[in-house]
Amino acid sequence: MERIHRSLSEKTLTKMTPTEFRDLVRRGEWSTVNTSACRGHAHANLVIVPKSLAYEFFLFCHRNPKPCPVLDVTEPGEYHPHFLAPEADLRTDLPRYRVFENGAIIDEPFDIIKYWNDNLVAFLLGCSTNFDWRLRDANVQYRYIGDFKTNIDCVPAGCFHGSMVVSTRLFKTSHDAVRAVQITSRNLAAHGPPVHIGSPHDIGVHDLYHPDMFSFHEEIQPVEQDEIIMSWACGVTPQIVALKSNIPFMISHYPGHMFVTDKLSEELEAM
Repeated sequence: MERIHRSLSEKTLTKMTPTEFRDLVRRGEWSTVNTSACRGHAHANLVIVPKSLAYEFFLFCHRNPKPCPVLDVTEPGEYHPHFLAPEADLRTDLPRYRVFENGAIIDEPFDIIKYWNDNLVAFLLGCSTNFDWRLRDANVQYRYIGDFKTNIDCVPAGCFHGSMVVSTRLFKTSHDAVRAVQITSRNLAAHGPPVHIGSPHDIGVHDLYHPDMFSFHEEIQPVEQDEIIMSWACGVTPQIVALKSNIPFMISHYPGHMFVTDKLSEELEAM
């Protein structure tokens, strides 16, 4: 399908319902980042693996709940996530995907219909977009920098092993940083509290101005003297794990192109 990217303001995206946004994506009219879409509704990261690897990946998520908080899991071959959005189609309703084969990225398509088969199991994982809304609503002053590889090892499970990815934000004052810890600690379904505060060098991040995985910014402004650097576990982690572990086959969302659920973020906070 030819992609026709509609020009929509952030205000319009924010006010859309999840069904309206997913229909827009399914029609091929939206294929870029969607972090502003459907304000208040939970976004989710996607991982799809063959049934033969599903238990090992579920165990990996259980052992690494900060980067991989599980929100929903489908039956083999089922592409409707019954808990989060029963009318949605995981094959078409994300703006963009990544396909991994034998530890390499082989495709970044706008739908995965040609890759789908009845042997696949889909996992939907929590996303930090959900707590970003809460931080802004609480008037916490900060700026998002990007997603980075780290030297923080995940707990392995079966064939899945690798290091954590973090999303990094800079907070204007110590009050803002404390409020961020308080707010995110209440939402374990969106990665919970930060995994690191302070120098990013301590976790293997040596260049804040060039994120490894994803950023909204072509040029990142210098860190100000009083800004506090804080990093949260990130749902892009399984993508690094797929590369490190040479996973035979896996599909994920393209970074920044998450699945929009029917659930409000507040509904998932107690999970």
